[in-house]
Amino acid sequence: MLTKVLVTALVSASACLCAGLRTPANAPDATATITEARYCFERVRGINSERMPVPALTVQLIVRVSFRNAGERPLILPLDHERIVYIADAPGVMKVLPKPVNLLEPKVHLMAHLPPDVNPANPVDPDNGVFAIVRAGGSTPLYEEKLTIPVYRNTMRTHTDLRGHRVYLRLQLEHQGLAPALEADLSDRWSGFGVPWTGTLRTNTFVLDVPAAPQAVECSDQ
Repeated sequence: MLTKVLVTALVSASACLCAGLRTPANAPDATATITEARYCFERVRGINSERMPVPALTVQLIVRVSFRNAGERPLILPLDHERIVYIADAPGVMKVLPKPVNLLEPKVHLMAHLPPDVNPANPVDPDNGVFAIVRAGGSTPLYEEKLTIPVYRNTMRTHTDLRGHRVYLRLQLEHQGLAPALEADLSDRWSGFGVPWTGTLRTNTFVLDVPAAPQAVECSDQ
């Protein structure tokens, strides 16, 4: 069941709640905003379901990530990236949220050559899903992230219960790197569109107020 997001408060990106990260001077600012929250129970599998433990409760989030470029020239960013999710149940040091064991994410490799779908004369025309341009002096929504956050789980090894709590979240985004020769070539070739940029960013800290009794349905496999 789709649940209204009770709080999507934005904490200043300068109020870092996790380990330090060196950010290049010309890097854009990344802002994350929750646009959808769906609570669901994990499926109970077993011959006798009555003897199975209470099913785990999770929240599936859709988070919109926008990039703000305070510079004077547009930035050309590779869209492919790797992601780390930081989480905490109180202000302070955040920890890395473990990835689900069944989630297979391909490794992002250094780009040494332009993919065949990318026009050598234009990074975004036709639309290729490989590069995006962040306009100068403004904010550009680039993509959405799908997150699955455990809300309640009680097993012999772990006990998690975030019902009725405020959850603090932050994303670290490591965008696909460009080989030095390719970056130099694109800097000249695409100079009329902007400056190629890639690197690692952390978003603002954003929060979600989890209801004490979330309205939930059975999780789908999608």
